[in-house]
Amino acid sequence: MKKVVLAVRLGLALGALGACAVAQAATTITQWTFENDAVAVNNSPAPSTGTGTASSIGMDIYPTPNVGVTTDDVVVGKSSDTGANTVADITNTWRVRGQAGTNGAANGWSSLAPIGTQGAQFAASTAGFSNVTVSFDWYATAQGEANLQLEYTTDGSTWQNAALTLGGGASDAGLTVLNNSSSANTVTGSYVSDNLLLNGSKAGQDWFTDLTATITDPNAANDPNFAIRLVNASTGADDVSTQGTALNNNSGNWRFDNVAISGTPVPLPAAAWLMLSGLGALGGMARKRRAQHA
Repeated sequence: MKKVVLAVRLGLALGALGACAVAQAATTITQWTFENDAVAVNNSPAPSTGTGTASSIGMDIYPTPNVGVTTDDVVVGKSSDTGANTVADITNTWRVRGQAGTNGAANGWSSLAPIGTQGAQFAASTAGFSNVTVSFDWYATAQGEANLQLEYTTDGSTWQNAALTLGGGASDAGLTVLNNSSSANTVTGSYVSDNLLLNGSKAGQDWFTDLTATITDPNAANDPNFAIRLVNASTGADDVSTQGTALNNNSGNWRFDNVAISGTPVPLPAAAWLMLSGLGALGGMARKRRAQHA
């Protein structure tokens, strides 16, 4: 009898350890590929995996040349949208912009917008997850803003800059990671720049894939209020197009694809696994006894 009990306990312990090991694999919490969204105006596209919300910010505030209305849309990428680095995305993508309202022609994107107030926001709870990471693909048109930063929030209201890492390969050509500590017209911290004059002939109007950020803030784990923003890193004189010219405030936009928030599932404590496994084993023994006496 003692040998049986020992074997059961050993089996349960090994099962618990195995469950904990499996739980350490990274998991996509929420993702937006936009393939499940119709090609149409869409200011809040649904995620393709998990639950969450997406929206643009700052598209209906500044005169470009008039104050317009938010008119984001899901569009099919074209092979001609390769730019200088030859990378294309011909699947569904999400275009962020404003359009004409009752006041007349408008575009939404403006160099008058303060740092971090124009772009896209993606919110997804990280409850039950740690080691949070973010990845996305980004495209700026010829007259789109060249400087982008990633921000995150753990409380839904306070936003913090996060360092970005390039995806590697051909899609890096024309993009550079910078860190500003001097200009008041650019975010203090990390951002990426697709600036033809700064980065050479491969920059300007390109798709850049698999940009990533690891959120090391412990408050981002197990957080129902977690969200990210992909927003303008510059304003005023620093706010240039991908051509390296001053933002013209009447054309240009950004597009996004494959936006993902991922994390590692938080495993139950070993004691909890033992208890759950033990209850399962006891239930199995009880069923076996009932069957024997039936």
